Amino acid sequence: MVVLLLGSSTVFGQFGRAAKRAALKTRNKQISRFTVRTDFSKSKKYISFGGGAGISNYFGDLAPNNTRTSTNMGYTRTYMTGYYLQRVHPNVTIRAAVSWMQLRGDDYSVLSASSPDGGDLGRFRRNLSFRNNIFETSAVGIFELFPTDRGYLRRTFVNPYALLGLSVFTHNPSTKTPVPTKPGDPKSEWVNLRPLGTEGQFTGVAGTPKPYSLLQLGVPIGLGVRYRLLDKWDLSLELGYRFVFTDYIDDVSGKYPSEEVYQEMYNQGNYAGISMSNRSAELYAAVEVQRRTDALKVIARAFPVKDRASISGRLDEKNKEYFVQDAEKIAAIVDPQVYSAKDVNYHRYYLADESKPDEPSNRRYWTRLNGDESGAAPRGNKRRDYWLVTALHLSYILEIKQKPPKFR
Repeated sequence: MVVLLLGSSTVFGQFGRAAKRAALKTRNKQISRFTVRTDFSKSKKYISFGGGAGISNYFGDLAPNNTRTSTNMGYTRTYMTGYYLQRVHPNVTIRAAVSWMQLRGDDYSVLSASSPDGGDLGRFRRNLSFRNNIFETSAVGIFELFPTDRGYLRRTFVNPYALLGLSVFTHNPSTKTPVPTKPGDPKSEWVNLRPLGTEGQFTGVAGTPKPYSLLQLGVPIGLGVRYRLLDKWDLSLELGYRFVFTDYIDDVSGKYPSEEVYQEMYNQGNYAGISMSNRSAELYAAVEVQRRTDALKVIARAFPVKDRASISGRLDEKNKEYFVQDAEKIAAIVDPQVYSAKDVNYHRYYLADESKPDEPSNRRYWTRLNGDESGAAPRGNKRRDYWLVTALHLSYILEIKQKPPKFR
């Protein structure tokens, strides 16, 4: 009996020690898991500073085609940014940035003289253009595919990400005044478009739009991939859209003003606003300084008379011959004083110098083709403008050293 009791106590003791070891192991695993999941310490929430450069492309009313995805790569412009990064989660980083970019669009670039269609002709006929410098501050969340939960030195070498945020930006669309075509014409120069109210914003006439704000909100959204260049350096390639809450990035949104609105603009002395609102009869593309009549002659020759009724299926019956007729009219223009009243609307002129009313060179004409208000080439569309930025970013990680515990 004594032997049995001694033997069983030894066996139970061994079982007890094994059970304690198993329990301790299980407890350690639980602690380890708890620590990994919740102990995202300050040293792991590292910060970074960086900057980037790239390109910006405009999408809107003055794009080459009447589609949301249309842009002109020839008008690609510069994008630059500087930013601060704060990692707040193994998969999430907050970025605060200040950026500058330029956008550009011009109806002169849309023409395909070799194979023109109704859309090309209508936009070329409109002859509008713009340039806009955007200054933006933004806050976005960067959501990485792979977590960085063991400190920056153990981050993955390649990590795709998506971003979403909110931005505030200022803008100011501008363009160039008409190219002089005869002695005495004013020199072509850059002017800001908003103060001119090119769609009748400042006339107070019923139905005209309100002046648009130069301070706007945007929604940055995009995709990118981050590459670990060195222990403390990251290189990222990013593609980001800027969806905005305005359609006036290019100063173009609605319809051409009515004759009533133009009359009120004239009464207010807003001659420049009238001139810059409808530029369909100008001989030159102002920014490109290219004569438009040569291209318009090509258009007119591209469609024999018998084929003019089928220029584009997108045109209604009333306007099927619209574009070619306009092409011939503009191509025949030599000087504003020889315009035919039935072809071109030039109801008003003003004197640059009131003391010289009898000098023809002192007269300032604005001209436009008839029929724009109900024609197949409207001034704008209802879709909002936006732009795309493509950039390389380089960022440097600042190491946050934790203080060791005090010795007791």
